Amino acid sequence: MRSRGAAKEDLAVSEVIGVVMLLAMVITMMGGVFVMLTPYVNDFQDNTAWSNANGIAERLDGRIDVVSGASADTGIRTTVPSSTSSITQLSGVEMWTVAADLTAGEAITVTYLNQTSFSISAQNESATSATIWTQEGEETISFSPSTEVIVIEHELNVVSLYILTVHDEDDNPLHRQARISVSGLMVGTKVQTGEHSIALVNDARYDKFSNEPWTISEKPGLDIEELFDGTMRASLSIRNVEVIGPMPNGRNAIFDISSAGPVNLFSGDAWNFRFNFESTLGPTITPQMNEGWLTDYTLHRASNTLDQHRGISPWLRASGADGMTIDQGNTMIDLEIDLQLVEVSE
Repeated sequence: MRSRGAAKEDLAVSEVIGVVMLLAMVITMMGGVFVMLTPYVNDFQDNTAWSNANGIAERLDGRIDVVSGASADTGIRTTVPSSTSSITQLSGVEMWTVAADLTAGEAITVTYLNQTSFSISAQNESATSATIWTQEGEETISFSPSTEVIVIEHELNVVSLYILTVHDEDDNPLHRQARISVSGLMVGTKVQTGEHSIALVNDARYDKFSNEPWTISEKPGLDIEELFDGTMRASLSIRNVEVIGPMPNGRNAIFDISSAGPVNLFSGDAWNFRFNFESTLGPTITPQMNEGWLTDYTLHRASNTLDQHRGISPWLRASGADGMTIDQGNTMIDLEIDLQLVEVSE
């Protein structure tokens, strides 16, 4: 009897040990599977977060695009599910300067000296006044025609935006220059390597991971084409997005997007057109953009066929550091440039 009892006890102990070993093996296998699958799970989570951020960016950009060309005080309201991403303002990350003569009979150069003064040089001495427009006010300064450089002073705030128009004695516009500081929005999303950022600036899109430089996903809408009569046509919309008050936030953020009214800068024939672009978003943006605009010019220059080039070319230095023009500034172009002012609020 004792022998049978001992055998049963040994069998019971063996069963317990077997169950424990089986559980240990299951736990070990589950741990191994978890370790093996963790990178794939993290990648899936990153892809999901990126997809959500991309959807937010496309939604905001599409709504802003609809409103930007509308008349003042019109807009739309949209809800953005932003539980996995943050939306912030990018303030003054681009500076655009556009200028052109409005008549073939005069060549004028306007130079921004400082916050209170400009210099004006008129080759044929026809300039007699200059009007400076800002969102806060307008001022006209008269002066005597001269072949010398004329310095004018004003009392307006021109740091972020101004439109300066030079007139002759009959008040006909001879030249216009506009300088615009451009703001936009950024969508930030946490990922395993840090943060993924999407910048929406001036109808363009830029992407960046924390361990990489900014890349240009979509360029600003500068369109160059040749018309049937050989005239070059250039069209550009410069879009500034300002946040009024606190930025909408929360799991389902509600955005009121409204237009402050489009401003027409150029419409029709223009001579000696030139523009400058500077970005502070990242050190690689400006040279990348300049290189992209000058690709065709660089290829023609390398093959010694610049006489066949139609389109964007450097205004002075070949690098584009002094700005860009079209057809090297030697021909009349059809120029259409609008300033679009958009406001975002809760």
